[in-house]
Amino acid sequence: MDETLLKTFITILINPILRWITLFITILLTIFAYIQEPIRFSGNYGSLGLKYKGQYFILSCITLFLYFFNLLGLEFTIPFSNNLPYLWYIPLIIIIYSIILDITLRTEIVTNKNNNLEAPPSYLLPKKYRLYIYYFIILFDIIIFIQSFIYAGISPVFKTTLLHQLFLNRFGGFTPTNIIIFIISWLGIIGLLLDGYMIYNQYIFSACYYSLPESWNF
Repeated sequence: MDETLLKTFITILINPILRWITLFITILLTIFAYIQEPIRFSGNYGSLGLKYKGQYFILSCITLFLYFFNLLGLEFTIPFSNNLPYLWYIPLIIIIYSIILDITLRTEIVTNKNNNLEAPPSYLLPKKYRLYIYYFIILFDIIIFIQSFIYAGISPVFKTTLLHQLFLNRFGGFTPTNIIIFIISWLGIIGLLLDGYMIYNQYIFSACYYSLPESWNF
């Protein structure tokens, strides 16, 4: 790739407006994915020892926490707007968590006992479209990770240890003035792992496995 084109591409990629748009789109997609999640209706217990309703609520809260942490990092480095009230993002975070909590509380457990043929909620999309949502989420998460990696840069204080070369010098380096950005950036790895877990669950989804009616296999 031509060096000029590469520099132009990088400039566009780390543009503050694009970074904010990418983050907000990813948050909205995460909320939409939770609404579309059929597994949260299952009465079975997941790997965390909780019913899937509780397990998916916790995983969604963790995912959103990572995004909100990223939001704080952006606000401290490239503020969304200088015209917004101080701590404007606090009400936004509360509203989003309230939405997730409300969805969870309204979720009623459905089982396939006694040959229950109850149809899934009309708003649930077919499996392939639910997968598309998660594909877009992981795509945007990768973009966010790359944006942060490029924007923060690599610490000029290089050391020869493998730990520094592969970890401590990345994302601006583990320095007193850059600790928050450094931590936020590396937490993106956790977000990508959660994305992979969600995609895997959608890919292998079977109503029988989650004790949901057969009509939910669509």
